[in-house]
Amino acid sequence: MTTGAAGGPLVHVCGSFNVRSRALPEFCEAAGRVLAHARSDEGNISFDLQREIGWARQVSDPAQSLFMVLQSWESANALEQHVKSPHALHFDSALKDSGMLACAPNLSLFGPALKPDDLKTMAAQARDTGNQEEADTSAIASVDLQAKRPTSRGSRSGYLNASSGARSSVASEASRTSARQPVAKAKAR
Repeated sequence: MTTGAAGGPLVHVCGSFNVRSRALPEFCEAAGRVLAHARSDEGNISFDLQREIGWARQVSDPAQSLFMVLQSWESANALEQHVKSPHALHFDSALKDSGMLACAPNLSLFGPALKPDDLKTMAAQARDTGNQEEADTSAIASVDLQAKRPTSRGSRSGYLNASSGARSSVASEASRTSARQPVAKAKAR
C-alpha cells in the first residue's frame, strides 16, 4: 500500500464538472486560481484539471464541456484542510453563485492503486460474502415458506401476498415491463 508522508494511505480525488459553454471563461479563471493555490497546499501531491477531448462517446457538446479534476493528497487530513481553505471555498462559491455548471459536480475519493493480488483478495472476499448472503437468504426463504403453507386444501392465503415478502403480480409485471424498456442516456444540460 502506498502511504503519504504522515504514514497514512494516500487519498485520491476524482471529480467531474459539466461546465455551461456560456460560463466557460469564468470557470477557467476560477479553476486557474484554485489550481495555483491548491498545488501549494500542505500535503498536496498533485492537482490537475483536464478537459474532455472529442471521441465517439463524449459528454461535451455545444452546450457544455466536461472537465475532470484529479488530485492526490498525502492524507485525508491534508485533503480536509484543502477543502476548508479560502481558495477552495471561493472556487465552490463561484461555481454555485454564477451557475457555471449544467449539473451538480461528481466527486469521489479513492485509496491507493490496486495490484493484481489486491483484486484477487477482493474477489475471494466478495465471493465468500455473496455465498454467505445467499445461504442466509435461502434459509430465511425456506422458513418463511414453511410458515406460510396453506392450512387447508385449496387455500392460497399467505403465498403471494404482500406480507410474505413476494411481489404481487402487478408489481412483477411492472418490473418485467420496465426491464424490457431501453434505457436512454440522459445528458445533463
